Amino acid sequence: MKTILSSHYAWLTLSVPAVFAFATASADPTTTDTSDWKCTQCPFLQGYEAQSEAGLFYASGANATFGRYTGIDHSGAYADVSGSGQARSDDGSYANYDLERLGLASRDGYVEGGREGRYDLRVSYDGQPTRLYDTGATPFQASGTALGLPAGWIPAGSTGGMSALNASLAPVKLESDRRTVALLARYFASQSWTLFGEFRRQEHDGTGLTSASFLTEAVQLPQPFAYVTNSFETGAAWSGRKASFRLSYTGSWFSDDNNSITFANPYLPIVPGSTQGRLGVPPSNNLQQLAAAGNVQLPWFTTLTFTASLGTLKQNAAFLPVSTLPGSTVPDPGSLDGDVHLSHYALGLASRPLPKLNVRGNATYDGHDDKTNPLAIAYVVTDTFPGGTAVTPRYSEDRVRLDGGADYSLARWLKIGVGGKLDDIHYGPGQVVTWTQNAQSWGRATITPIAPLSFTLKIGNGLRKASSFNAAALPPEENPLIREYDYAPRDRVFSTLTGAWTVTSTLTWSVEGSLAKDDYRSSPLGLQSTHEQRASSTLTWTPRDTLSAYIDGGYERLFNLLNGYTGLDTAPWLAANTERFWN
Repeated sequence: MKTILSSHYAWLTLSVPAVFAFATASADPTTTDTSDWKCTQCPFLQGYEAQSEAGLFYASGANATFGRYTGIDHSGAYADVSGSGQARSDDGSYANYDLERLGLASRDGYVEGGREGRYDLRVSYDGQPTRLYDTGATPFQASGTALGLPAGWIPAGSTGGMSALNASLAPVKLESDRRTVALLARYFASQSWTLFGEFRRQEHDGTGLTSASFLTEAVQLPQPFAYVTNSFETGAAWSGRKASFRLSYTGSWFSDDNNSITFANPYLPIVPGSTQGRLGVPPSNNLQQLAAAGNVQLPWFTTLTFTASLGTLKQNAAFLPVSTLPGSTVPDPGSLDGDVHLSHYALGLASRPLPKLNVRGNATYDGHDDKTNPLAIAYVVTDTFPGGTAVTPRYSEDRVRLDGGADYSLARWLKIGVGGKLDDIHYGPGQVVTWTQNAQSWGRATITPIAPLSFTLKIGNGLRKASSFNAAALPPEENPLIREYDYAPRDRVFSTLTGAWTVTSTLTWSVEGSLAKDDYRSSPLGLQSTHEQRASSTLTWTPRDTLSAYIDGGYERLFNLLNGYTGLDTAPWLAANTERFWN
């Protein structure tokens, strides 16, 4: 339940500026006396300048919705203090600071200093309060990460039979605070070389909302959490007249103070002893990565950009016991010992070899090598019924992406272009397919018969293919005849037409229409085809910079065709659905 009330403020503000400046003038009597001249356009301050502001305001009717990201989440008085300042000296040394909303949870600011052209240091803080609900109620009582029920609780098959429910409800606020502190340092070794380093610590704690179930009986739970992420980056950058380069190392360490959440079963146990459930939480993990990036200016107005990185992801948190039933004989699988190696290489090219021709292209490779050893884990369904043994899958893949295009001005009033992209993925063993390929191509023409009027037509098609389907790799109880959307082969045809007309200097009119058709010819069950038609138009009037009025309208038609059946011994069914939207 959420309640939104209006909020009103009464302000009392005290502002105290302070400015100290120093100036010198020539003592030569033969020259013009400039000692009283005042420069209002000088780009560099000499001396010290500061400004501070202290405020007191009262919020009436503020709630969680209003306090989301502001921290003004309840009625009452709030103190707000801010300040900023800067100092400069003749030798290039400087210091700046800017602090905002110091009396609120959304406070942020920075302090920086250094010497121009030699080095600089910066310390920053950012607070982000997230307020989800402040009108929630729950019978669960938290003790750390254990959520219990009050004494005298009477379980039942539904909430209607839980006679102690109303008397056991207690208020709960679903909210969290994220606090980030960062330290950045740079050293300018020369005009071309820069050394840098940054440390960042982020703490995120509070109470969120999660859910769990006992077979068909569901519960919503207030989830306490406390996350900490420490990250560090260091490296060097070089910049020349026609090229630049950057090399860096990044490390990130995430830790969770909790390893699980246990909660009492408010329902009648399905089997004796099933009185408690347990949920896993994000496990502690770390990332190590080495990255390089740069660009080179080549002849014929050509720019070449490149990036590359190598990294590892590791996680070895202990698994939870498979069952919470007393005396369970299901063995504990230990820990994952996860080890994933990441690689990324990208090359981009943009060129204008002829005055009327622009060419662009990109090539990217992403490798995801999962070196984690497979584990055979006996599992139970809803913490109660034995379900067999499952082997943890591996998620290795190699992805190559190519995209590019060219545009050519045939005439003053006509520009044509072509483009395309290819996405080719090869998957490691144990996944439902071994490869997928998604290709698109299109042509485009822009016609400008007169300067205020232009039309652009784009027509293209796409084809997604996949290897044969490995039903043995599906999770338990999954239907092998239904293809996941990202793996399903698909034929696509699409076109768009846009137009824009500047009727007068204050009146513009635009139109847009599109057609798209997708067919899933290799899917035995599920979605078979989709057709989409869209049209929209906007008329905008802007008589002056401070006033703008518009009216727009649109139409959309969606058609879906899908099939299925309720069992192996039943006849298939076919469903067609058409939806139309006017706005």
